[in-house]
Amino acid sequence: MAAVLDYLQNLPLANWVRSSPSLFAYTTVLTAHAVGLAIVVGVNTIIGLRLLGIAQGIPLAGLRRLYGIVWIGFSINLVSGLLLFMAEAHTMAAMVVFWANLMFVALGMIVAELLKHFYFSDVASVQAGVVTRVGRNLAIISLGCWYLALIIGRLTGYPDQVSSWLGSSAGST
Repeated sequence: MAAVLDYLQNLPLANWVRSSPSLFAYTTVLTAHAVGLAIVVGVNTIIGLRLLGIAQGIPLAGLRRLYGIVWIGFSINLVSGLLLFMAEAHTMAAMVVFWANLMFVALGMIVAELLKHFYFSDVASVQAGVVTRVGRNLAIISLGCWYLALIIGRLTGYPDQVSSWLGSSAGST
């Protein structure tokens, strides 16, 4: 594993992201990551809150189309996240919160697809404006996953603090 992390962290692209004074290096990659995150979490929040009864004037049928936007945001995050990981591969791979963040992002995307498949495919319920128990439950799980991913992901910027909370070897190396 260490050899793979060394390889990634020493790639010219990783060195550029980590070390370049260019505005287009770390700053732009981190900004793209924040924009992608805003899209993914924002759109999933709109969908989840609507399914929980907030903003009932928004037609349920139109929400299914928002999943394309979620995938655009996810794609931005995937590319920018890989670049950020490569820049600090050893540090990130050693952080429990990094892996927890990835887990909640994966769960959030799985729940988004489950919502699309199990709730939004029920055309009769969606057209009637009825939110099923499955829809409500998945909305709650979705919101939980995305906000935990948001909070835990932010903690990756504080490896020493997280390490002190979790014990000396759990947060970073």
